[in-house]
Amino acid sequence: MNQHQPRAPFTLVLHSLCIGLPILSLQWISAAHAAPITTSAHTVTTTESVPEQSPPPLNSSASSEQVTQLATITVSATADHNQALVGKSAQALKEIPQSVTVLSREQIEQQGLKTLDDVMLKTTGVTREQTWLNNNYSSRGLKITNIRYDGGGASSMQGRSNNADMAQYDSVALLRGADGLFGAGEAGGVINLNSKRPQADPAIVGSISAGSWNNYRAEVDATGALNQDQSIQGRVVAVFQDQDFFYKPTQNRREMLYTALNFELSPETTWFTGASYQRDKTDAFNASLPRWEDGADLGLPREHSFNAPWGWMKRENISIFSNLVHQFNDDWKAQLNIRHNIGDDSANNAEIEGAVAYQDRQSEWWRYQEMTEFKETSYDLNLQGSFEFLNQRHDLILGLDHVSSQKDHQQNWIKYGKGDVFDPVAPPEWDFPAQDWAIVNQTDNSKTGLYGSLRIRPVENLALIAGGRYVLKDKNVQQNRVSGKDTLTDQDKLFIPYFGLVYDLTQQISIYASSAEIYKSQANLLDVNQQPLDPITGRNYELGIKTSLMDDQLNASFALYQVKKTGEGTRISGPFSSPCCYIGSGSLLSQGFDIELTGMLSPDWNISAGYTYNDNENKANSQFVLNSYTPKHLLKIWSHYRMDAVLPGLSIGGGVTAQSKNFKRGKVTSRDPITGAIGDAHFVNIEQPSYAVWSMRVGYEIDPHWDVALNLDNLFDKRYYSTIGDASAGNFYGEPRSVLLTLRGKY
Repeated sequence: MNQHQPRAPFTLVLHSLCIGLPILSLQWISAAHAAPITTSAHTVTTTESVPEQSPPPLNSSASSEQVTQLATITVSATADHNQALVGKSAQALKEIPQSVTVLSREQIEQQGLKTLDDVMLKTTGVTREQTWLNNNYSSRGLKITNIRYDGGGASSMQGRSNNADMAQYDSVALLRGADGLFGAGEAGGVINLNSKRPQADPAIVGSISAGSWNNYRAEVDATGALNQDQSIQGRVVAVFQDQDFFYKPTQNRREMLYTALNFELSPETTWFTGASYQRDKTDAFNASLPRWEDGADLGLPREHSFNAPWGWMKRENISIFSNLVHQFNDDWKAQLNIRHNIGDDSANNAEIEGAVAYQDRQSEWWRYQEMTEFKETSYDLNLQGSFEFLNQRHDLILGLDHVSSQKDHQQNWIKYGKGDVFDPVAPPEWDFPAQDWAIVNQTDNSKTGLYGSLRIRPVENLALIAGGRYVLKDKNVQQNRVSGKDTLTDQDKLFIPYFGLVYDLTQQISIYASSAEIYKSQANLLDVNQQPLDPITGRNYELGIKTSLMDDQLNASFALYQVKKTGEGTRISGPFSSPCCYIGSGSLLSQGFDIELTGMLSPDWNISAGYTYNDNENKANSQFVLNSYTPKHLLKIWSHYRMDAVLPGLSIGGGVTAQSKNFKRGKVTSRDPITGAIGDAHFVNIEQPSYAVWSMRVGYEIDPHWDVALNLDNLFDKRYYSTIGDASAGNFYGEPRSVLLTLRGKY
């Protein structure tokens, strides 16, 4: 085949939705010769054995003599297990003096992970605290409160992103510990989402799936060049999903659209830009359960929920993003990231909350309404490169970032009356939107900072990293439109230092140490006097060893860590989503270790395994126990093996998530087991015993174009609480055994 033969362009036509986002619609796909389609997660290579043909007219009906045989396409995939995008550019895992976990597109598809929440549940060291509005994640007993998109500035969108559809992302990386350099000084870690990028060579991948509880989903992913010289590439990803849940009568309907363009403006300059839109409409959305007044489990069936059948929640998220990179030479480049996020939430529901009395089996019905609008704009400008000094290469990065956000929130939380939890009758539907809102507030945040990092190599095999972040601005304004009271907090300028070292024992093994200061504003949280809480402060220490084996395809790591921080806010009263009322109750000491093994044991055998041990305590106030839902022991394993020797195309995978007990400290009333008499209120630890949840996958490659897979989760149908609450609410059952069948095609 002539390698210089011109390639027919991959033509996409731009349309628009009423929301103003571009949609890319596929007209024709043609590939002229073998070429890789590369993402950060895997490389797909297509080869064909026939000459390129011109596209037929769309309305033609060719005779049998006119039919052109389709090309044979061979697809292979190899994951890049040795790098992660956790800062401003991809780095080798061995060069990062902190613990990092990466979930590639390959693993995301193998495990059937559809949302960021699914991914976090499979990520080493991460625990989830489920709520009926947003889910919270923790690592090492510390909250993960920031998220970063494509190496840009840290966003506060984490709480709104747990339902983000993973079809638009190529990989996910979690940096555990404080990321003081790039504006995310909270010690739990930072979630890094790497968007799918357009490719020059045409390809299209589509899948349909069906699973337990009427779970139906379809998605398509198309990419290719948009002009003859391939200097402009496009990509579109679309998802539609309609599903029920194991608890009744909840149902969710999702539409997601992601479009992206890549412009090669010159040999030195590229511009990546795009937009995404996701809409979720959930009927009867709350699965939270109360307990008996003494804290005992109600023993309800897992399909049971206290949802009003008329209840609903709507969520819309729009993101517009742009990334401009200019390469000055082989050593230096400048990068600008801009992102604008828009969110719109509304909800109307009734739910039961309150400890259940033994005498009459009753709890309280509450009516809930909410309208929230959220806007966030961020930009990040940095210069990064390397230089030679004293016969050694050294690295430098300097940058400026800014993020501003505005949240308008209206809420009603009104007690309706009592109801029998074993024979619940929901209150009647109430009008939406409300004429009068109990809570009406607006929150404005603005943060600006400078950051820098210098990695010097004074001698061969040793790298010393010094850097930090200088906070220029950290301003928060709270406006309570009901009381008319405004609160302004403008934090003083401060410097957050970061230090680390990496020493290469061999080409494959390195040891490291790092220290990062912790700083996080809590001005959005108010105490009982309507005053903002002081910032969280502290320090994070880490010491570890990393090794890269199997030609950098298998990575192993061990890390010891200790975190000391003070001032974390704990809710003491007030409804959900309200900024009041909190107390800065925490003086936390968290310490332990991580062990992780990820990558390829052989060309046919992938593994992702992580074990974490954590011991954390609140040294200032034992009444307010911080992060008790983080177990001391947490194990997450996933392994996948191609069994071509048994049957060509056959693959099998399996995994487990196992943890020791965790608990929630809550107030209950004592009860005499003989007389049934109710005593005084007191605090107890409500526990979820240790458990293990197993999963498996069986896949079969029908031909080079098509494959099918069957995923089974909670294989042994373990009954457990994925989140433990108190006697009033917050107890969520883990999902029972489920099945998902997926058919995937690629051309």
